[in-house]
Amino acid sequence: MARVLILGGGFAAISAAETITAAIGDEHEVMLVSNSSDLTFYPAIVPMVFGDFKPDEVKFDLRPKLAERGINFLKGEVRAINTKRRTVEIAGDRFRSTVGYDHLIVAVGRRLVMGFVPGLAEYAHSLLSIDAALKFKEAVASFESGSIVVGLCPGATLPVPVCESALALARRFHKGIESGKVSVTVVVPTTLDKAFEGSALFRDVEQEFDRAGVRLVSDFAVSDVSKNELKSALGANIRHDLLMLIPPFGGQLSLRSLGHVANFSGFANVNSKMQVDGLESVYAAGDIIGVPGPKFGYMAIRQGKVAGANVLAELRREEPSAEYTHKLEWAIGEKYTDPVFFHYGFWDETLNDFDDSALFGMARKLREHYGPVTIPADDQHRFAA
Repeated sequence: MARVLILGGGFAAISAAETITAAIGDEHEVMLVSNSSDLTFYPAIVPMVFGDFKPDEVKFDLRPKLAERGINFLKGEVRAINTKRRTVEIAGDRFRSTVGYDHLIVAVGRRLVMGFVPGLAEYAHSLLSIDAALKFKEAVASFESGSIVVGLCPGATLPVPVCESALALARRFHKGIESGKVSVTVVVPTTLDKAFEGSALFRDVEQEFDRAGVRLVSDFAVSDVSKNELKSALGANIRHDLLMLIPPFGGQLSLRSLGHVANFSGFANVNSKMQVDGLESVYAAGDIIGVPGPKFGYMAIRQGKVAGANVLAELRREEPSAEYTHKLEWAIGEKYTDPVFFHYGFWDETLNDFDDSALFGMARKLREHYGPVTIPADDQHRFAA
């Protein structure tokens, strides 16, 4: 019996675990290690802030679902990976353990580098946890007039919640925008096109902003945040009364000791099969890998499936052959979807490599909640598999 060790508890880790356990039964052991037993379904965070999702509909306990699938769960933090000995050091509540593996999938996600931007933690709201999102929701509910700024810090790779938030804010405060009492501004460190690099846009996001009265400020690399002002690296200033920023992302420190395995930012170097460069039977997927452009949950799921499929091939003593193509097609705007929430992957049933069982059916629940995406006949070729 071989042990497949999966590090992480997010989209990539779970989709890899599901892919493997669906095919092997109890022939081999699959163990998932995560520092949290909860899964936060991040595509529903903005709908929770501006829509009617409740926190308990966005976050749930992984353990019962993992147990149903025969996946062993260990709650702990990854401290070090030794690829020569094929072991991983785990530290948990009152324990330290060294766990061996035959096949390894690293899907530990990114870490937030809050200290990179002075004042960020003190003066900016965030959407990267349920508690933080609820605080932003409260701030929006009590806001009456002034300048609202949402955006990306340099090194942040999540443009979707920024754009969703901007459009949702514009909808909520449309009367204030028309009267001049409220303004909504989006700041990005380069351009919006670069923020969405690797994605195929079927609507012009800037056109959506113009229609909603949202101002876009490109090439604004946030370098400092104070109570009512943003500063850029080039010296420009923007005033704010309500601020939400996506902080910079960094790789995991547990990978830095592996040398060439990680790039200078600590993200794993992988090939199209999700194999970590130069390491036998080691794969990586999700936010921890060093690919250009934005990091979407749907991409992480696809990467996890590829890693899982190739581990399955190794278990069967076959040559790994599944490959990941780094692109994502998605839609924005009332031509296809609700004009606020970006329906991509999780919502669109025409994206054939996503299935209802992935992530324990959460995507299906969201589709049922918001309804199906309607693609006009003359555009359906864009979504063909």
